[in-house]
Amino acid sequence: MAWTQPIQHEQWQPAGHGGLRHVADCLPAGDPDRGAVLLLGNFDGFHRGHQALLDAAEIIAGEDLPIAMMSCEPHPRSFFCATDSPFRLTTPATKARRFGALGLDYVFSPTFDAAFASLTPAEFARKILKQALGISHVVTGDDFRFGRSRAGDAGLLAHLGRSLGFGVTCVQEVSANAQRCSSSQVRAFLRAGDLRAANALLGTPWLAEIAPSGSRLALSPLLCRPPAGLYLCRTDSGLRRLHLAADGVIASDRGAPLAPGLLRFLDRLA
Repeated sequence: MAWTQPIQHEQWQPAGHGGLRHVADCLPAGDPDRGAVLLLGNFDGFHRGHQALLDAAEIIAGEDLPIAMMSCEPHPRSFFCATDSPFRLTTPATKARRFGALGLDYVFSPTFDAAFASLTPAEFARKILKQALGISHVVTGDDFRFGRSRAGDAGLLAHLGRSLGFGVTCVQEVSANAQRCSSSQVRAFLRAGDLRAANALLGTPWLAEIAPSGSRLALSPLLCRPPAGLYLCRTDSGLRRLHLAADGVIASDRGAPLAPGLLRFLDRLA
């Protein structure tokens, strides 16, 4: 599926805006959000391929069913490879901002720990999807893997769904500018400093978190790091030209001092 829509620039909102519900373990019996259509994945960087899943979920849900998304914390890769260099496209704060703009009814955010990682595909489907959440339908990508040792795929999920009473829709991959939309490809473009290509796959400028690092400000240590250079960014005070150092420290070449928070990387200038 080829994507041709332009990059979207959402209205800037202060951090913490909105009241998106977060579910960490289960929904009680009788909860109005049981019976939801659930997007399955980790959604590290909500790119155009993920948007295709949401589009499919909205059609399935219609006007009657809630729509939800699963996104674990920490990222499974962080759990299995704790010594990896920073690779994430999102932090909990940027996920909250991005997901809050999608019109979801809730986000299922289980803790990805040894117990969660040890669930077999059948246990995940029965204990999590059916019993804990009571979902009615799952939407996922064709490369989705789940369960202990990543043993489950979309075909097995569909088989489990038929036995447990929920539907499964598998959405084909999406491409933009002849590139497959994937979080891995977005990371590759960011690390190369090609913000335009990364943003084309994301469908919106990359949202990053900056936080205090000693007496300075720097990209969150969780985040994939573009190369050092001068970048055009949008903050809550407008467009800024910001210098990014190799160690992630960010400084402004002019104007008011930066404050901790969220900003969008629009382009690399030098």
